[in-house]
Amino acid sequence: MKPSKYSLGLDIGTTSVGWAVIDLEKERIHDLGVRIFERPEDPQNGDSLAKPRRDARSARHRLKRRRQRLNYLKRFFVNEKILTQAQIAEILDPKSTYNKLDVYALRDKALNHKLTAEELFKVLYQISKRRGFKSNRKSVEETDREGGRVSKALTINEQLLAERGYKTVGQALAQDEKYTEHKRNKRDSYTNSFARADFIHELEEIIKSQRKYALNNVSDEALHSLIYGVDSDGLLTNSSAIMYQRPFMTEELIKKMVGECTFEKGEKRAPRASYSFEIFQFANNLVNLVFVPKNTNSRQAKREHFRLTLSPEQIAAVVAEAKKTASITYKKVRQVAGISEEYAPEYVRGKINKDDPYGEKNEFGKLKAYHDIKKALKSTPGDWMKVDNESMLNKIAYILTTEHEDVEILNKLSELPLSDEAKCAILKINPKNFRSFGHLSIKALQKITPHILSGLTYDKACKKVGYDYRKKAANLEQITNPVVKRAIAQTNKVVRAVIRKYGNPYFIRVETARDLAKNFKDRKAIENENKDNQAFNSEVKEIIEHGYNVKPKTKRGKNLLEFLRENNVPLSQNIDANGQMITKVKLYREQNGKCLYSGDPIDFQTMIHDDNAYQVDHIVPFSRSNNDGLTNKVLVKTEENQEKANRTPFEYFGGDETRWKQFVARVNAIYQTRDVKTSDKAINSENYKFNGYAMRKKQNLLIEEYKNDSWNTRALNDTRYITRFVQNYLRQTVSFAEGDDKQRVLAPNGTITSYLRKRWGLSKVREEDVLHHAADAAIVAAIDNRIICQANLFSRDQELKLYTQTIKSIEEKKRILLKSTDQETGEITEEDQFSQAQREKAELEYIKQSMDENSKHRFPEPWVNFAKEIRKRTLDTDTETLRNELCGLEGYDDEFRSQVQPIFVSRRQNHKIKGSLHDERIRSSRNRERKNVIRISLQELTLEKLDRSIAKEEYDTQKKHSGDSLYERLLNRLNEYATYDNKGKRTDHPDKAFAEPFYKSNKSEDKNGKIIAPVRSLKIYDKQTIIRLDRGTAMAEMTRLRIYKKNKQIYIIPDYAINILKGRESMSLLTPLKGVSCIDSSYAFVGFLYKKDCMLFRKGNHMYAGYFVQFESDNRITIKRHLAPDSNRSNKEMVMRTKISGISDLKICHVDILGDKRPETGIVWPGA
Repeated sequence: MKPSKYSLGLDIGTTSVGWAVIDLEKERIHDLGVRIFERPEDPQNGDSLAKPRRDARSARHRLKRRRQRLNYLKRFFVNEKILTQAQIAEILDPKSTYNKLDVYALRDKALNHKLTAEELFKVLYQISKRRGFKSNRKSVEETDREGGRVSKALTINEQLLAERGYKTVGQALAQDEKYTEHKRNKRDSYTNSFARADFIHELEEIIKSQRKYALNNVSDEALHSLIYGVDSDGLLTNSSAIMYQRPFMTEELIKKMVGECTFEKGEKRAPRASYSFEIFQFANNLVNLVFVPKNTNSRQAKREHFRLTLSPEQIAAVVAEAKKTASITYKKVRQVAGISEEYAPEYVRGKINKDDPYGEKNEFGKLKAYHDIKKALKSTPGDWMKVDNESMLNKIAYILTTEHEDVEILNKLSELPLSDEAKCAILKINPKNFRSFGHLSIKALQKITPHILSGLTYDKACKKVGYDYRKKAANLEQITNPVVKRAIAQTNKVVRAVIRKYGNPYFIRVETARDLAKNFKDRKAIENENKDNQAFNSEVKEIIEHGYNVKPKTKRGKNLLEFLRENNVPLSQNIDANGQMITKVKLYREQNGKCLYSGDPIDFQTMIHDDNAYQVDHIVPFSRSNNDGLTNKVLVKTEENQEKANRTPFEYFGGDETRWKQFVARVNAIYQTRDVKTSDKAINSENYKFNGYAMRKKQNLLIEEYKNDSWNTRALNDTRYITRFVQNYLRQTVSFAEGDDKQRVLAPNGTITSYLRKRWGLSKVREEDVLHHAADAAIVAAIDNRIICQANLFSRDQELKLYTQTIKSIEEKKRILLKSTDQETGEITEEDQFSQAQREKAELEYIKQSMDENSKHRFPEPWVNFAKEIRKRTLDTDTETLRNELCGLEGYDDEFRSQVQPIFVSRRQNHKIKGSLHDERIRSSRNRERKNVIRISLQELTLEKLDRSIAKEEYDTQKKHSGDSLYERLLNRLNEYATYDNKGKRTDHPDKAFAEPFYKSNKSEDKNGKIIAPVRSLKIYDKQTIIRLDRGTAMAEMTRLRIYKKNKQIYIIPDYAINILKGRESMSLLTPLKGVSCIDSSYAFVGFLYKKDCMLFRKGNHMYAGYFVQFESDNRITIKRHLAPDSNRSNKEMVMRTKISGISDLKICHVDILGDKRPETGIVWPGA
């Protein structure tokens, strides 16, 4: 059964895509589901999954090149008949007497005295291994943090050589007391670093001195090739020369990596630093810049044609000013364009401060690379005159972007008509603005930019020159973040699967997670902030319900309890706290227990027991701001809230000067700025965070003129870049069903989605399961102009309750509500998106509902029982129970109900055999038990790891326990600092537990008074398995499992990548099972099982289905329920760890993208 007209809702996150198909004609949820996938990054630090292989490959190449240098040095001595191979082998033998020589003293001696051939070989061998630091770009070295430390050390040591008269590095290392303790650098220290040039100088001096001894018969050409590896023309002759260094990055390599122009086939993209691209970008921003009168809002300005855009002449004037000034502000743009100071930019980038309410002092833009080059050539004006044109600036930008070595840059610059001084000045330019490429070529830019400078927007300029802007608007190549790229790719798969099943959609509505386009660090900060808020909310709930018996762990929780205790606030017990009550208590503490509008004290007990005594008010009315955050909420007396209605505080009592001043004083007293320059970094961070919150809250509380008087249009228009990209991508890749509507892909703002979810009573508990993604998608799919309009009217109705609750006439209520709408908010939406007739129909529909006794308190829904339908469709239950639950819902006839199935979560599978074959470290083959022991820092220790430790193994073997064993002491320390959430889930904090030194016993000294070293690490058994190699053993992760069956018993053999690729799969079990240790042809092969494959099996009398997680050497297998969140790994209702001996009838199931192909029904799970 296919819906004839449907809306597809998508809830896109970093690891999930929730989807829902809404039947627009029958007004019901036709289908919904969830697709789960992993982030393509290291979960510990956010590094690329390729980084370990890349680092290992880089290390292999580096060691290989060093080995080649040393081998060439050996061949050189043999070929020149200076030493024999046997002599060299003896010199390099660790047991040889030559190994006892002080090579640094020999390097000093070599400058003026004869060295034997053996001694000379030792000297050259050491210099070949450690030949000093050389940076490709000096400007990078000086600005990079680590490079800066190296550069500083190089400068200091260079001065030391000059001041103390040392001829070479070797002489300084041999004689100077600074290097007595250690000659080489220690970890994270660069104090003994010397430049490559110093080592080259030393090598030249040594060879010059030894030419009359061991090197007497060696030609100059051979020595030159040994040292430099290049001939007199700079051509490579020997890549294994002692001082030869291959280029880090060449123009040819960069050319291969640069993509093609979006529009011009065969043309490479231009550097972002090129003059052509910078002018294009700057002019494009100018064309889109709009100024509106300061005393009007943007909607009114648009309706009454007050919006000002820049003319071609004004654009030219601002561009000319941008060439003179390094950075240009919005105010400067307005002044140069000759626009009255009564106008302000409609939108600005960056934060808006109280002293600059219109953001005019914020930076509008700048020509970064242009001014970098201009500044560099300031002392050579003649050269600047030659350079100040599009062609030359483009050439210089190209050279600085594609070349990464000083020598190569100078070579390329020598082709330009510049003085030597100018070339050296350009070489010193910091390369931070010369690192990337745009999306257009110089050819395309030179076609498009003139039209943009003439006032056309980018899309119209593209059309003018014959480019298809929409077709090229969103390309996955533009996305460099691998997390975002995978999320969009998985979204695309879901959309394609839905279209294959149901045909073309009429609408697609998208919501993207706020952290989708963030980097790992920012996502982690958001995650930690969310966890902290959840923990604090849980503690507030516990304080309300259990009073002073609670022991908060968070700082805010302790602060709240301390405040209540200091103010002798009586706390009751056995009270059920809801979300609204938690918000009230948080605001009560924030406001120091006072109503912010009246200044009167708030009675805590009354607030807790009487919901109508005090209310949470939106400072700027929600019907006008769409802001439901804590920065827009205050706790006030109910009568104050009702009297304020849908006004801002200033509109409420700003006319009463005395009362307004008192209110401002209260606000300033509560939200004072805190010191962020204390000696405690943690306090500074906390205060900085509070200051940001306080500033935003004060802006709402003290605003005198609120410009944005309607959120209706904004509610359906998420303006974030990633959301707009997804919108454009879907517009150009999806074919839609025929219809008159122009806007087919909409992106509801996350704020309105969250608000509607709460109003419809659809709670979201991320830790329980992943089905909330499907619920969110259904909400998103159902959001349209009608529901936005009615939600706005409902908010306005609640704000004007004091005036509307006694109205009996529909016409009178319509007059009051819509009069308020017309005068204060203007039109609700644009005419081409929401016609006048549709708007009037939605308004009348809401007003009739609000006058009906049975429905007047009900929040508007897309259709009756919509929220109830979502709750039922996302139930965690079996097919039969679900279909029974849906009985009685409107639109759910018997035929349709018979086709409805519970959601089965689909997970991305990966059957590719890739990555490292095994761990780099090769171990002894004597390890027969295939157990691997690793050492971890106590800072990494958790309860789970402690249970895998050798200390635990020793503890278990002891017959008597003293209570002071290493295992018990570690366990007690972990328990002391462990925390538990409201569901009892434990989190260890080893960083806090072992912040102070930890000792094996209570004593820090032995019986002789000698200080005992603290315990810093612990040996544990690693989960990875040991595999046998030709030359030993190594750790490796299982790639897949081979499943066999005989007499209903399941047998499992793990496969490893190296064994698969070499075609030598083992037939032995890791651990014998029921006397069986090896599989033969009498065992039936069931199939291959990879991680995240779905499996169906019998345990006892029940059938279970889930996704495979891991297999352990003790023949235990871990399976996760299809709807289990990744973060919930210890919940027995979601994760099962069972012995293979206890399961039978195992089948490997394929689950498709939408979860339609799934294991058979009748599946149960413990606790489900």
